[in-house]
Amino acid sequence: MLDLFEMYTLADPLFFEEPGRLSDGSRPALVAPAEFSVDGLEPPPGWRRTRSGLWQVVAPEEPSLPEQGWKIHVSATVDDADGTCRAVWDHCTEHGIAFKYLLDMNILVAANTKYAPRASSGKLLTVYPRDEAELERTLHRLSERIGGRPGPYVLSDLRWAEGPLYVRYGAFQEMWCLDAHGSRVPALRAPDGSLVPDRRVPSFSPPPWAKLPAFLEPHLAARSSDERQPYVVEKALHFSNGGGIYLARREEDGLRVVLKEARPHAGLDRDLRDAVWRQEREEENLRRLDGVPGVPRLLGSFTLGGHRFLVQEYKEGRTLGSWGAVHHPGVTDARPGADSLAAFTARALRILGRLEEILAAVHDRGLVFGDLHANNVIVDSEDGVALIDHELAFDADREGHRAPLGAAGFSTASRTGRAVDAYALAATRLSVFLPFSRITALAPERAGAMVDVLREVFPVPPEWADEIERELAPGPRPPSSAPVRVAPEDIAAGIRASATPGRTDRLFPGDLQQFLSGGYGMAHGAAGVLWALDRAGMGRSEEHEEWLLAASRRLRSPNQGFYDGVAGLAYALDHLGHREEAADLLERNAGEPVGGVSLFSGTAGICANLVHFARGDTGSGYMDRAVPLAERLAEEVGAARGGSAVPGRAGLMRGWSGVALCLLTLYRSTGDTAWIDAAVRALHLDLDQCVTSPDGTLLVRDRGARALPNIDAGGLGVALVVRELLEHRDDGRCAESLPALSRSCHTLMYAQSDLLHGKAGQVAALSRLGGREEDLRSRVRELEWYALPFRGHTAFHGGRVPRLSMDLATGGAGVLLALAAAAGGGRPFLPFFSEPPAVPGAGSR
Repeated sequence: MLDLFEMYTLADPLFFEEPGRLSDGSRPALVAPAEFSVDGLEPPPGWRRTRSGLWQVVAPEEPSLPEQGWKIHVSATVDDADGTCRAVWDHCTEHGIAFKYLLDMNILVAANTKYAPRASSGKLLTVYPRDEAELERTLHRLSERIGGRPGPYVLSDLRWAEGPLYVRYGAFQEMWCLDAHGSRVPALRAPDGSLVPDRRVPSFSPPPWAKLPAFLEPHLAARSSDERQPYVVEKALHFSNGGGIYLARREEDGLRVVLKEARPHAGLDRDLRDAVWRQEREEENLRRLDGVPGVPRLLGSFTLGGHRFLVQEYKEGRTLGSWGAVHHPGVTDARPGADSLAAFTARALRILGRLEEILAAVHDRGLVFGDLHANNVIVDSEDGVALIDHELAFDADREGHRAPLGAAGFSTASRTGRAVDAYALAATRLSVFLPFSRITALAPERAGAMVDVLREVFPVPPEWADEIERELAPGPRPPSSAPVRVAPEDIAAGIRASATPGRTDRLFPGDLQQFLSGGYGMAHGAAGVLWALDRAGMGRSEEHEEWLLAASRRLRSPNQGFYDGVAGLAYALDHLGHREEAADLLERNAGEPVGGVSLFSGTAGICANLVHFARGDTGSGYMDRAVPLAERLAEEVGAARGGSAVPGRAGLMRGWSGVALCLLTLYRSTGDTAWIDAAVRALHLDLDQCVTSPDGTLLVRDRGARALPNIDAGGLGVALVVRELLEHRDDGRCAESLPALSRSCHTLMYAQSDLLHGKAGQVAALSRLGGREEDLRSRVRELEWYALPFRGHTAFHGGRVPRLSMDLATGGAGVLLALAAAAGGGRPFLPFFSEPPAVPGAGSR
């Protein structure tokens, strides 16, 4: 989902929002006029125009289209888009060919910004030929009308001649299936009739059964006939819609270099300049900064396949943001002491001092860097510093100028000229100690409170902290800079104030996943929010429950999973007293689970939910459906332990701990010890994937790197299930592991506040695991760092970009559950856990 973040932040400054709402007039237009002239045309008799998501579909009433086939995408720049739309409209309506075009110019710009999805970038129109003969005719005739016009390269497609026509094999009709991770994705029908994921990747890769028509073969051959360059790419370092950044070696001498790619007409910034324009500026800036220590040397540039490449000196090391995650004692140590905090502070101040020297040298050359933040600073193994990515640097004497792009929390529209860098330097200083840039991005007035935390926790020089505050929060502190109350009633009021019961796509704003799953689910939708409000004792709303019931009736081919689908929705409806509707929902959507084994979206969550419905409902058949699923889970555990299957991911939500929790629910209902035996084996699979940190904390090893302690995929989620197991079975390995897993309850710094990945999860886990009261009070107090004002109430940011969220997984509803757990003596804060455990508190060990 990372590649969708940018698209879903354009239509609303506070919440993730469906990008089509850029066209409703509630936000300033990205480009004006935004409308296409074809909007004023009437389709021919027997045709209709209908809106579908971000598209206007224009087609005959009976289009006679196949289910899937070769389609044509048409690319265009902002300047040519309107004329291109008109040319395609005229051709397709004349020849009876269905097509669709983007809603307006706002959506075209949004789809071509720097961090828009790479696989779909550049697509202005899609044309649906009925067969290969019509495909060939259409390509030739459209090429006569618009061939050679400029436009972004559609990376997922094969280019016809010089563009802007591109060809791809894909679905013509809407079809869906679940991928290997249990996510609902667009589908194609394989030759055997099964639905398989329609892989929308940024490269031309048709499915193996789709034979390339002979008339397209010369165009495929032309892709690989570009002139070769004397560099061998070793790996990709970063991708954006503007192009990739690659680590490479120069063939003549083996010198390691960085190749920066710029795609023409793609990666648009606020001024609608593309990546090539910015790269040309970067080349000029690097020439001007030649010889400045800490600035990469320019080694050349070239064009390959129509894309421009800049060759730079490779500065080895890790970004300053990554350096902090590895070395910050508030991240790496449970209960960091004064000595470790002081040692880190001294080292960080030295590194930041070196950064300031480089920035001063840049200013001495008459440039403003313009894009300073922790990920544009490289720190090497000797704590040497380099400043990278100079594409937004500009002349210091350009009065009133600021860069057309900016990192959230490190830039502000109120600064121009050298003041841009002064603000960004202060924000970068703060971010090394406190990873809270998303908070100040949403509420700049909170900067003073953040500096207070800096002064309280770290032994920084007073005048150094004062300078940060003067830059980020000049003048007298406003009343809104005071700590925001972290009280359940204020959070609940904020959640209710955000509700939009008049919409059908979502009720409460949350993570952008809600727009893909329907806005009704447990993790990111209304079911989880309403369940959390009631569990936390914050009351119910008849209007909001009616919305949820209506959503359950609208569902068509939804996910079956618990946290992202029907199972969780039914669970919430049942909890709220709508048993009949919940049972009907489960019956209508009964089927074979296809989302893997996970608790979040797969078999474990579906099975645990059936066990829940079987309780007190003898003869319902729920248990008869649950047992075969549990048997399958036990077989998967055995296969993974025996080496005949890949162990898979670890953790509560998507790993074996979630499977163990499901098996424990079945044991509690049946008393059959075979289920608890399988649960022990499942937990051991997750413990096999844990590593011990230098301070003795047991952490899940995530994809070969140290994972942060969290509930979703980290040590805290494993600890919760281990604790659950120990209520029923004395397992030596689990008992021995629990204290080390529980140490994560004392980590100081989380970038996020939420339940599954952040500070709220730490609060809830500490309460559940039996932590000391003084520690629990400290963790609850630390939630104040993340609290944000919202319409006179309290809200929290969710996820990795600065947007507020109200949902269970990433937002206010999850924080409510954490506070309820802290006040309730270890009551369960997630489904399927038992009432407070009787085992003495391991969290205080």
